[in-house]
Amino acid sequence: MLLILAGCKDDSASNPTFDDDEIPAIYMDWAAEFVYSLGDVMTFEAQVSPSDHTTCRWLIDGNVVAEGLRIEHTIDTEEPFTLRFEAERNGIKNFRTAEVSIALEFVAKEYNKVVVGMLPKNGSSGQVQWDHITHLMFTSLTVENETGSLTMPEGSELRQLNTLIPLAHNNGVQVIIDISGPMNFPMLYGGYGDHSFNNVVIDPDKRKILIGEIAAFAEEYDLDGVNISITNINNDDGGLISTDQIAVFMNELGEVLPTEVDEGRRKFYFTATVPHNYQFSQYAYLSQVERLDWVNFLPMGVTDLAPTPHAPDYLIHEHLGLFANSELGSTRAVVGIGAFGIRYDLPEGVEITWGNLDNYLSYPSYADILRMDTNAAEKDELSLGSGLFYTGREGALRKTDIALDYNAAGMLIWMMNYDTSDADKSLTQSVYNHMNP
Repeated sequence: MLLILAGCKDDSASNPTFDDDEIPAIYMDWAAEFVYSLGDVMTFEAQVSPSDHTTCRWLIDGNVVAEGLRIEHTIDTEEPFTLRFEAERNGIKNFRTAEVSIALEFVAKEYNKVVVGMLPKNGSSGQVQWDHITHLMFTSLTVENETGSLTMPEGSELRQLNTLIPLAHNNGVQVIIDISGPMNFPMLYGGYGDHSFNNVVIDPDKRKILIGEIAAFAEEYDLDGVNISITNINNDDGGLISTDQIAVFMNELGEVLPTEVDEGRRKFYFTATVPHNYQFSQYAYLSQVERLDWVNFLPMGVTDLAPTPHAPDYLIHEHLGLFANSELGSTRAVVGIGAFGIRYDLPEGVEITWGNLDNYLSYPSYADILRMDTNAAEKDELSLGSGLFYTGREGALRKTDIALDYNAAGMLIWMMNYDTSDADKSLTQSVYNHMNP
């Protein structure tokens, strides 16, 4: 892999003057982390301003390896290192640093149960607890119109994915790309009445375009699986529609996706995600999709006109019971845990309706909740506003026990960037260690 980052240009029409104590500004497309393979040539070029009397150097683990604005360095070791660029003028330094990892031979980690860590496009590798997940799901490539084409990640998001994949493989973790309609975070729901995704997948010509783009993306970026989020399919106030055609789409996609990837990996995964709503029992039509390895379901995000827990344990019993009594079977169910809370701030004297409820709700992350109360990990509710409801560490363990009782395929953390890395409080670590002792 040759990664070349071009520096920015100074298009100023005049030549400004600078004081002797000016800090040299650095212009360069940069990230906190990069991944290369052995033999790659690491190439960067910077620009600095002011350039007069400015000395530039490149350092690897503190040792100068190049001077000037450009570096070309061949990767000849598997050891990770710190890359630093320095610009020094009259004794005043400015710098950039990045951690550089080397892509190693991929060997999938062994596990008893799946633990999927979700990460959004704007998430970072530093938010991933690599030792405590088996699969990383990157969300998402979206179908936002009715042409059948995917909306691709922005440049920085794509660069992040390019970094995440080899880092995941270095840690024995397989990467699944999520395909969805537009989603609202953190609740995961699609927009009410948004049928763009649905209208694409039930149209034979449009879904052919979509299937081709999904398969091509998975191959180009060396992915280990594809997940279809059914958040914007059949998203209306009635019963599910066109389920047979959606199943046809899923089966046609499954036929073109590989069953295996490079040696050392378990397989190429094909999964689906369904939201929690009153239509949940109708998603059993996914049993028509034989290729599915598992179905993620998300028993969270319940709201009401009066403060109420958004992820009660009974929802897991209900949903796993539906799985167990369908052709899907509970062994193909992955139970989602939300690393966020729902806080009610209902003002006195105001009639709360479904039309204005959202005005009085907020959604703090689990990490934010821990900052509100040092003992929050052992609880599921805080007396803030009209009530703050969430899943703490103890609640996550209860939910994991329910999943184990049904012999579910595993658990999913929605989302990893909402969690904490504190070993005593982390939802991800608690779930993983309980499922894979």
